[in-house]
Amino acid sequence: MKITTNQILIFLGIIAFAIMACLPISIFAMPLLGPSQPSQLDYAATMQVIVQQTMAAQTQQAPMATPTLSIPTTTAVPPTKTPVPTTASYCDWAAFVKDVSIPDGTLLDPGEVFTKTWRLKNVGTCTWTPDYDVVFYGGAQMSGATMQVPGYVAPGQYVDVAVTFTAPAAAGHYEGFWLLRNQYGGLFGTGSNADETFYVDIYVKELPHGEVTGNICYPSEFNPPLTLYFEEKGTNDVIQFSIPQDTPVYKFTLPAGIYYAYAWAPGYNLEGAYTDSNFLMKSFAVNNGQLTASINICDWSPVSHARGD
Repeated sequence: MKITTNQILIFLGIIAFAIMACLPISIFAMPLLGPSQPSQLDYAATMQVIVQQTMAAQTQQAPMATPTLSIPTTTAVPPTKTPVPTTASYCDWAAFVKDVSIPDGTLLDPGEVFTKTWRLKNVGTCTWTPDYDVVFYGGAQMSGATMQVPGYVAPGQYVDVAVTFTAPAAAGHYEGFWLLRNQYGGLFGTGSNADETFYVDIYVKELPHGEVTGNICYPSEFNPPLTLYFEEKGTNDVIQFSIPQDTPVYKFTLPAGIYYAYAWAPGYNLEGAYTDSNFLMKSFAVNNGQLTASINICDWSPVSHARGD
């Protein structure tokens, strides 16, 4: 059977109509109801906006991360009332080493002259010089006088310092406390704070004794420092006392006995004595519980006096 051209066109028309019947009507209405189709640029921009909105939405919905701070921590030290031990350092600082002479508790006679020697160590950072002194600080001075430090003592070195004392006349227990003094007048000693003293500690025997007093008539405008001696007649035992400068009167306690009295002025080469009319030493008695007065040291000579009666 021969198919004509008209038949073919009719057949295609039927197929097209069938296909159109299957499509939604919105396809045909879109060109009439909406604007023209967007260009390629508008499409890309639209996609970018969609992507940005999507990412923003995801960011808002995603849980927020909690930031972590790296803070260095230290172990807390609990408060304490116990001081932290430290090593002190002082320019002037001494350490007591030992008693070289006259140990603590030594028993002496009334009026006995003795020399106390301490051994000290320089544990400070400054050198001691002869401008440093050993000085009395308190207690019983017992006629002890200020003494210079003998020489230079570098940190770490030792030195023996000595002071001459006269035991008191009255029986009992006596302590005298001493310190060092630098060239500027600053006092220092021993101990953890360089503020403790070194000391002399003696006991004096109970003996019969009396007192003796008199004047010192030195032939000048002032009396220099003197050493006063009481020599017991017959035994030649001597008791001595230090007399400070410008001290024209003395008074001391002596054991009962018979004595000569004389004095020496160091550096002046003069001896003074209690003498009779012939310028010979005159003896005198010291009685138990009594005062012997007017034992005046007034005769001065560059040579020693001879003993009289």
